[in-house]
Amino acid sequence: MRRIVYKKQEAHYKWLIKQKCRASFELFCQQLVAHNAFDLPYKIAAGKLRKTVLQSVKTSNGQFTNTIEETIQTIVQALFPTDDSTQETHVQRKKRETVNTYSSTILDKQFTKQEITYAISTMKKKKVPGIDGISIEIIKELHDMNPDILHYTYNKCLELGIFPETWKKGKLIIFNKPGKDPSLPNAYRPICLLSVLGKILDKLLVFRITHLLHKNNRLHKQQHGFRNGRFCETANFRLWQAINIALQERVPVTLLSLDIQGAFDTVWRTSILFQLTQANYPQNIFNLVRNYFTNRSIHYFQDEEVRNFDNQIGVPQGSCSGPLFWNLVMDTALDLSLPQGSHIQAYVDDIIVVIRGKDKEEIETKGNAILEKLLAWGAAFL
Repeated sequence: MRRIVYKKQEAHYKWLIKQKCRASFELFCQQLVAHNAFDLPYKIAAGKLRKTVLQSVKTSNGQFTNTIEETIQTIVQALFPTDDSTQETHVQRKKRETVNTYSSTILDKQFTKQEITYAISTMKKKKVPGIDGISIEIIKELHDMNPDILHYTYNKCLELGIFPETWKKGKLIIFNKPGKDPSLPNAYRPICLLSVLGKILDKLLVFRITHLLHKNNRLHKQQHGFRNGRFCETANFRLWQAINIALQERVPVTLLSLDIQGAFDTVWRTSILFQLTQANYPQNIFNLVRNYFTNRSIHYFQDEEVRNFDNQIGVPQGSCSGPLFWNLVMDTALDLSLPQGSHIQAYVDDIIVVIRGKDKEEIETKGNAILEKLLAWGAAFL
């Protein structure tokens, strides 16, 4: 008798799940087409949505790949280079030594439940989760029911200086860049899906580091990207001011515009940690950030196979802290001593230099000197 009742209840439960899934999918489709009737559901029904097809690509020696394994390996190597410590300069070796021997008696306070709640509230809903499959909606429900769980977990990470290995794994998805030659490895754009639990801890670190930067006045005023109160308009206004000085003085002026290719993917992690040592960051925050950068990996899922790769340089793709860590490094370029009559500013990884001088020759001399300094900076920090 009990078995019959159990089977009936089980069948009813499965029916309810099916009904809920159907209703949820219909609501999802309604929300998608609310502003555009030809969005995702239409594309799926019309067969217009297709997966990226990887074809043979050219390797560094000019040969073409013969297998899907070789193709993926070549693309990943181009998008995520490795960190070769044997190629470091004397300056870079000194920075690595400083990072490895850093010690501070200062410890930052524990994360509060309010900080964790706020971090969760800033996470975008209905986003694809990482490899663990845990979405922000699940985490929010858990935190609402028992906030002590995440409070204990994240503070244990801070205390031990350990960012859990499973949160360092990124699920790699590769897209073709429109209009790019698909036979070139750099013609693909990577997206890494990270663990939401890890992204929340990442965001907690951003809150703490940003607070300390503001407190110690270490945020550069000429960086207009990913900064509260600064945006494209402030960058344009500051640029106009720099050019207007030359116009008022009635002297020639030249503008140099530089873009750092693959900045986020290739920035040297040791240079980020070095900047934290120079700001005398609390030891527990520093330890957690250092561990955050170690033993990171990306995983590419192809049918039923999984290919694993180390991720040794650059800020983690898709992370919350990437822009902040990049700005820490870029600020060192904005601090370079430039010739008189020069102005430098940045919007994330785009650098603009305004040079004024009495004639063309003086501007050329100043411009070449500035480019040499920026190249030397890139060799030391990127």
